[in-house]
Amino acid sequence: MSRALLGLAVLGAIGCTPAAEDSGVTYYRDVRPILDKNCARCHTDNGIAPSFDDPAIAQAEAGTMQAYTESGYMPPPAPDSDCRPYQDDDTYVLTDADKATLGAWAQAGAPLGDEADAPAPFAPRTIAPFDVEMHAAAPFTPSFDADGNDYRCFELDLENDEALFVTGFEALVDNPRIVHHIVVFDSNGQSLGDGTGDPHEGFDCGGFGEDGWDFVTGWAPGGGPVTFPEGMGLKLAKGTQLVLQMHYFDSFDGADLEQDQSGYALTTVTDVDRRVYQIPVGTYDFVIPAGDPSYESSLVLPWEYGDYDILGVFPHMHTRGSGFNFELAHADASTTCLVDMNDWDFHNQVTALFDEPALLTDGDAVSLTCTWDNSDSTEDVAWGEGTQDEMCFGFTYASKAE
Repeated sequence: MSRALLGLAVLGAIGCTPAAEDSGVTYYRDVRPILDKNCARCHTDNGIAPSFDDPAIAQAEAGTMQAYTESGYMPPPAPDSDCRPYQDDDTYVLTDADKATLGAWAQAGAPLGDEADAPAPFAPRTIAPFDVEMHAAAPFTPSFDADGNDYRCFELDLENDEALFVTGFEALVDNPRIVHHIVVFDSNGQSLGDGTGDPHEGFDCGGFGEDGWDFVTGWAPGGGPVTFPEGMGLKLAKGTQLVLQMHYFDSFDGADLEQDQSGYALTTVTDVDRRVYQIPVGTYDFVIPAGDPSYESSLVLPWEYGDYDILGVFPHMHTRGSGFNFELAHADASTTCLVDMNDWDFHNQVTALFDEPALLTDGDAVSLTCTWDNSDSTEDVAWGEGTQDEMCFGFTYASKAE
């Protein structure tokens, strides 16, 4: 059963009209803190879902909240912290106590209570104050192709007259309603655009960048800031020319009239104890058959490049993804779980920066398995850059082991 149908089935079973019971639970004191911590990535002003910042909307959706959270339909899937704990993992799941609070509130008729009883607002993690903040030079209106995609690149002014080490990244998403994902590349001095316009104003580019570019960092819906462990950073050479790649997607009527001026923020230092590297791990070699509800493709990469600490992984698939599993297979036949997602939601793609690194040594192997549900399609689906295509990548941050 699809997630949408599951949600409707549960709503039918539980009902959307709260019963009149006095539980003492109120929106301002008890419910709003849960929503701010666990749901505001999507359910906020200018988000991709109804804003729970508005008490009236939250009240109207109280029965749906109860049904969806009790069924596990919401919040959307995220990497399982039992596999490997990671930064902010508690914001991606609801505790049993949280679910009970939302249920009690719905059953009590969703009372607002007194705004003066509200605790201090939940503050999402940020790397601010930023050392560097860069945006596209001007608001941009996408021009979508026949499949609803627009890849647009913008030159970013880093203007570093010495080498820098980035210790943290944070996407500054202006209009999440049309942003499919963001990638930052190091152009390695390559010329940008076709030479006919200002690259600050934007130019067409391929979904995986251009020849000679290196992946630096990325964001997709649901993602948060990236902070490396103390004393570690990703190197940007003197005079680095960064490129902000925006992938816009035509996901609703009127999207072609929307504007966006997203960007990226960095924290930097001039020296680190250990350098961070970005290692893309993925496979292009798959074709998902039409009608197949559970197609898998796997990659096993023997590791012969020295000992590394794996710091984190940014998993990436598209809308047909249903599972993502990433692990280390050691020479002694043991395994180390890195990312385990038995479900997948395109709108909740989380960069998992681990609380503790995982050691990858010579003789080990990196193992990646992606699963897709193509049951509702009459066409095969292969690797591709568009939203209607599919991907299977684990963009991995690593540092040479001491």
